[in-house]
Amino acid sequence: MLNLAIRGHDLSGVTTLEALAEKTQKQKVHTLQLALGMSFPNWPSDSENLNPGLGQLVKGTLQKKTIQVGILSCYINMIHPDPVTREAALTKFESYVRHARYFGAAMVATETGNVLPEIRYTPDNFTDEVFDEMVRSIQRLVKVGEQQQTLIGIEPGLNHPLYSLDRVTELIQRIDSDYLGIILDPTNLITNETYPDQVSIVEEAFERFGEKIVAFHLKDFQVQNGQIEPVNMGTGLIDYPAICRLVAKKKPGMIVVLEETKDEAIKEAVQLIHQL
Repeated sequence: MLNLAIRGHDLSGVTTLEALAEKTQKQKVHTLQLALGMSFPNWPSDSENLNPGLGQLVKGTLQKKTIQVGILSCYINMIHPDPVTREAALTKFESYVRHARYFGAAMVATETGNVLPEIRYTPDNFTDEVFDEMVRSIQRLVKVGEQQQTLIGIEPGLNHPLYSLDRVTELIQRIDSDYLGIILDPTNLITNETYPDQVSIVEEAFERFGEKIVAFHLKDFQVQNGQIEPVNMGTGLIDYPAICRLVAKKKPGMIVVLEETKDEAIKEAVQLIHQL
């Protein structure tokens, strides 16, 4: 039993809330991970733009098609090297946390960012000093989550300061809060050499910090020119039967987002998983 979800911006040609609700329903899913700025780039969606009325409008329109916002996305660079830019990003995320309940979302999600102004690979992300900076930013966000009773969903990834299961364990040890959650995407934690270990990585994550896993990203992939490249679910190398069965056993009803699977391929992916 899984609560299958999709990202709103994986549906193309959507310009209105009504179209988002209708297209989502046609894919046979009822839960969205919603990134306002990516689904509706023409909407003002910074910290000063959010308001309860907007959240209620989104929630009400989606509910007419039995769709809910499971995860509100606010992906920021919480360790941006420019302090002004970093402060604006953290303030934006805090606004999303304060308004999440109006959208009907139990959590707000982000990755941890990059010490460079642009998001790209750098070994500078892997130092203890940068990890400490990340922890301070997450502590600040979790404090607002505690005040608002909203989960803060943090997504690890190889090119980020939160790049391994060891680092996730350390983060959890340093921030003792019921409102810190982990959004696990095994494809973000593998390389062209380690991808055969994908199921073992998920098993180990559940063993080490399963109580902190609050959502799951399911992203299929191919290995091309030594790189992990996302593809539509069911067309790549991810062992989705084993992973889905494991998630359903450990966390029945968990939100599982079919990330990077787009448009009509979503319906096919949903059918594949339901056949399990």
